[in-house]
Amino acid sequence: MLNTLFTLSALFFIVAMLVQILATQAFFNRLEKAHTELYKQMGRPKWRIQLADDSFRNAVRFIRSRKFEELNDPELSAIYKKIKMADYSAIALATAAVGITLLQALLLT
Repeated sequence: MLNTLFTLSALFFIVAMLVQILATQAFFNRLEKAHTELYKQMGRPKWRIQLADDSFRNAVRFIRSRKFEELNDPELSAIYKKIKMADYSAIALATAAVGITLLQALLLT
């Protein structure tokens, strides 16, 4: 039973992370289409991880600080809600997986 719960938690964690990645890219796409100048100022961020590229990290800070609300763009707000929900889901699922692992360790000792 605990193995099944752990597996489900891990699988749904992966799904939550994928949703977060896709929603973040959708956010960037919306910025590019509707707020081109701001998008260019931010360094044309895309979802990628490169050691020498600060545009992604700066764009994530922009999202987390909710500075986009100044743009009064309901689509950006809706995408932000998806990002936030995916983040909270991933945290909850990761916590559940760790908790299950600890419970199994306690039960086996």
